[in-house]
Amino acid sequence: MIHCEGGHRPILFDLENDPDELTDLGNSPEHAEIIAEMYDHLFAWTRRPSQCTTRSEQQLIEMRTKSRGKGVVLGVYDENDTQLELTVKYRGRKARPFAEYLGKEKLPPR
Repeated sequence: MIHCEGGHRPILFDLENDPDELTDLGNSPEHAEIIAEMYDHLFAWTRRPSQCTTRSEQQLIEMRTKSRGKGVVLGVYDENDTQLELTVKYRGRKARPFAEYLGKEKLPPR
């Protein structure tokens, strides 16, 4: 299930019978009970202690201000797509071929 903000209905897929996620069941009355159960799980997950913070709003704002420009940079295809200081540790480096991570010369055929 995918929860959608803004009053939009959820998106639901049956991964066993529809592994490619082609049929959205989020509007299906037959699946209302499953959706309610998934929201119960989501609610419990958001209330975990690890989701809570003991910092004030002002402390969080200060932390964001200090860390501006640091962290995970999403949507960058090329090192020239973003500021130099965000990629200085990565410039000129290349990732190893994926097969090497697997400890194999070649990837298995698909």
